[in-house]
Amino acid sequence: MSKSRYEPLVKLKKKSLDSAERALIGANNELASATDKLKFSYEELSRMTLPTQGSVGEFTQATAMIHAQHQTIEQCQNRVQNAKFNQHQMRERYKAAMIDFEKFKYLEIQEMKARLKHLKAQEAKMLDEIGTMTYKKEEE
Repeated sequence: MSKSRYEPLVKLKKKSLDSAERALIGANNELASATDKLKFSYEELSRMTLPTQGSVGEFTQATAMIHAQHQTIEQCQNRVQNAKFNQHQMRERYKAAMIDFEKFKYLEIQEMKARLKHLKAQEAKMLDEIGTMTYKKEEE
């Protein structure tokens, strides 16, 4: 059977779908990484304590470290939010690519079915002609 006129489009849409899938996987990985980093930052903060005795310098240093950890947590939270937004965008891109791919795949299948139906009709017509010719030969 010859190629469908939709075959090049189906291949192009498949490449686009694969690209969108890779981007979605990357976004999922980025979100997982950002979430892990945020969790780790919270764990680090929970291990930090203020000294109960010692010099003011030690207290100031511990306070500065806790403040820095809070800033790290805030940065991680922003990274998680950005990763979630990016993941949502990639999911929508993947859905759109899937719909496009399925649309052209469906059109390709419908064209193949129509071509197969046409070929079957031609075959039936040819078989009828052969049967008619055979019948006429038998009559003679």
